[in-house]
Amino acid sequence: MNEFYPIIRVHQLYNVETEVTNIEDGILIWVEASDTSYCLFVDELLGEQQVVVKPLPSYLNNFNIKNSGISGCTILGNGNISIILDILSLYEMSQY
Repeated sequence: MNEFYPIIRVHQLYNVETEVTNIEDGILIWVEASDTSYCLFVDELLGEQQVVVKPLPSYLNNFNIKNSGISGCTILGNGNISIILDILSLYEMSQY
């Protein structure tokens, strides 16, 4: 199967400084939502957890968070808050 997928560099999309900018130094994660498949380029994977996704608090609506590729959040076992990316809206956001 010879298919090509677009690559979205998460650090560029969210304007985050990183030393990992070469494809060889980071990780590509193949994701799909509906009919859309693409790769996320990230610095590293910190782990894998099963989580309960909670909706974002309503006061964050003032910051237009839902249009920034974020769909929710979760509280990790250590008490840290982790954001949940919305794969489809993340792709749409990257097209602008």
